[in-house]
Amino acid sequence: MASKSKVSAMYIVRNEEEFLPYSIRSIYDAVDEIIVVDNASTDRTVEIAQSFDKTKLIYCEERGDFAKLRNLALEAATGEWLLKIDADEVFYPDLITAMPKLISNKKIDVYTCWFYHLMGDFWHMQNTCDYDVRYYRPFLFRNHSGLRWEQKVHEMLKGVGPNSVDSRLHYVHYGYTKKPALIKEKFEYYATIEGLPDTVSHIPAERILEGRQVVPFNKLHPPVIKDYVNSIRR
Repeated sequence: MASKSKVSAMYIVRNEEEFLPYSIRSIYDAVDEIIVVDNASTDRTVEIAQSFDKTKLIYCEERGDFAKLRNLALEAATGEWLLKIDADEVFYPDLITAMPKLISNKKIDVYTCWFYHLMGDFWHMQNTCDYDVRYYRPFLFRNHSGLRWEQKVHEMLKGVGPNSVDSRLHYVHYGYTKKPALIKEKFEYYATIEGLPDTVSHIPAERILEGRQVVPFNKLHPPVIKDYVNSIRR
């Protein structure tokens, strides 16, 4: 029997203590190593990352270029397959059961997945259905020497092979459930990197997400984060 292909998960993080432990737990049994590039965190992010046996931690204090950080993770990864994930993304358990089949297909270069884009709190989302075309992305790539991340923000992986398949897997994106001040800070930082006009600094943090169209999130949260979500009162 052929040996299982090795899978490397790749994170870049900065002050992600709230959701990182749940994100890692959700993919832990589906991967063989976890590359975490820490971008000068000042909270418990590094401690949390180091608490998982599969983690390989890399430090980079230079800010302003997310592609550079992702390329550090890419260079450190030894897997035949690469799982790109952020610390505020939490998968459902079907990732673990699906992974052996996904990585055994020798004809596929990249798999896409879908996600529920929560907005404002744990009980609302921007998706209009399970397979909303606005909320899917490539997430699992066959590794080879020609891969390279480009663009300082909203990074794109170049050099990916041509054969892509939809995995039909889902995760939940929790990034916009964070405190409004943190979301506003993120918007301001991204605009600075991209050289865009300042359109948010005058907006009070508590109003930063006003006007976004949402519907109730009636799905179950992934099991690894369920207790944490239930501890947060509506």
